[in-house]
Amino acid sequence: MKKLSIGLSAIAALGLLVLGLPATSAQNQRYTNLYSVWVQLSLRGHPQEEIESLLRNMDPASIDDVKARLRKTVIANLELKKIGSLYRGSRDKDDLTVVTSSILTELRFASLENDPEIRMLIKDRFGIPLDQF
Repeated sequence: MKKLSIGLSAIAALGLLVLGLPATSAQNQRYTNLYSVWVQLSLRGHPQEEIESLLRNMDPASIDDVKARLRKTVIANLELKKIGSLYRGSRDKDDLTVVTSSILTELRFASLENDPEIRMLIKDRFGIPLDQF
């Protein structure tokens, strides 16, 4: 009876040990995806300065990579919205308001409102000077 009890205890302990260990490396994450963190924070409405402050202990090169990826995403979204054609075809102030509103919305969603590089990219790509908006 004691052998059976000791055997069951050993099996239970082994079972708990197996359940406690991560089965894959996905469960044992030591890597933080900064892009996902940035996007989650931006979708929650955090401004660029606040996100950069929260990530201040991270590698600056990694943060620059995230910002570069976000810039590409914003430019791609604006190209899908055909912002360049809308801007060139704008005839009055209301048309310009639609264009600038779309751009500012994209910048806000990416939390890149105060990023000078994205503003330069938009000016170069679409010919829209954001300095006046």
